[in-house]
Amino acid sequence: MRRTPTAQFTTVGHMPNRTGRARHLTLVPYLPTEPRRELEFARAVHDVPAAWVSGIVQLTLHVELLSYVPTVWRRLRLRSDLLLPELHALIQAAMGWRDEYYRLDTETETFVPTTRRAGGDAAGDHVRIDAVLARPGDRAYYRFDDLRGLSVQVVEVDADIDDLRPTCVGAENVSPAHGVIDEDALPGRSGAPTVEEINERLRGAREVRSAETESAAASALVARLFSRSGAVPKPRLLELLPRCELTIESSVDLPVAETAMTKMMWLLRKVGDSGIALAGGSLPPRVVEAVRDELDWGIGWVGDSLLEADHHQATDMREAAKALGLVRMFKGVLVRTRVGTALVGDPVGLWHHCAARLPLGKQPHEQDAGTLFLIALAASASPAQRDAMIVEVTGALDWVTGDHGAFEAQKIAHPTVAFLDLIGAHGPLFYLGGGGAESPIWARRFARDALRTSRRP
Repeated sequence: MRRTPTAQFTTVGHMPNRTGRARHLTLVPYLPTEPRRELEFARAVHDVPAAWVSGIVQLTLHVELLSYVPTVWRRLRLRSDLLLPELHALIQAAMGWRDEYYRLDTETETFVPTTRRAGGDAAGDHVRIDAVLARPGDRAYYRFDDLRGLSVQVVEVDADIDDLRPTCVGAENVSPAHGVIDEDALPGRSGAPTVEEINERLRGAREVRSAETESAAASALVARLFSRSGAVPKPRLLELLPRCELTIESSVDLPVAETAMTKMMWLLRKVGDSGIALAGGSLPPRVVEAVRDELDWGIGWVGDSLLEADHHQATDMREAAKALGLVRMFKGVLVRTRVGTALVGDPVGLWHHCAARLPLGKQPHEQDAGTLFLIALAASASPAQRDAMIVEVTGALDWVTGDHGAFEAQKIAHPTVAFLDLIGAHGPLFYLGGGGAESPIWARRFARDALRTSRRP
């Protein structure tokens, strides 16, 4: 199973066996066997530095008007999980402007509002600041026309945050009029607005965040769903997102992690240092027998066959471990990777490792469908709520439509759904029509961790 551009503004460019469970062939990704020294955590369309995955840092941005004398600049301290439209609103306030349109150029892309997309432009509505401006020296540009624009550059990153409110820490000169001007650009004003005046404007520059904004900022997977599904209304998704509590950081304890990761830990120990020689690409009968006898399979084990092909549980466990980068094939032998060996005695670490690699699946539609099931699990949605939300979103994504949308999405999400079922996150009745109420208490936390920390690009 399972960027800093040159200083010149004009150069900046842009698918049943006898166990009763349906089986579906699916491609799985081949993950690296080496442990990653850095956490490649996708935020919307870009990577965020490893140290910042579990929280928010504060960025100090130098905002300077280009091609204007005397030099006009503002220095702003902002939380890194703000979205690009929020950044735009704060810059407008700091400069004394009122202008709802934004166009942000990076080294490789141009971000605009969804309603203004054209050509190769990317929708920036659900892109975080730290997906574009993350490290000291990173720079982006707001373009107004061929000659005028703003440079926005990271000058400092601080993980020690006392106050998450946007703050101006420096300013120089009055900003010239642009769009509808504010009072500090009126004729006759001789000096720059004070830092206190700018901070007063910043405090009222934006409304309280919506569930959509908060969720997109907290989860790259949710942001990607919104970006890919466009402006189509998604009320059932928005109803479930607050219940996911994506802004809450997880704290998993050892007993919970041991319970959730029981089967994956068992397999890693079974593989051991010498590996398991496969028979025709499948687990040998002795291992399938051990899978049956040594692990709890909830609704039971069907039949006496010891062939892996007759028992999806054994296949799901092996394929999941491969997709998660815990084991790999080497000359017909299933062996542990270095990551798998490092985590064999660390259930808490294994919890975080698995969560960060969900949803499983190589194709974007597999990942999108897997994300929907993670949202439903994190929100403790009933089967009816889950299916209604899935039909709604997949319809907006335009790759599953009609009354069978939820069933088709479950097939597409098979790599992720099978793994969640494997570890017991769905509860024993999932494939018999059960749902959220049957899930163990820890399942919601695991799904939230997956949504918050996924490293899927």
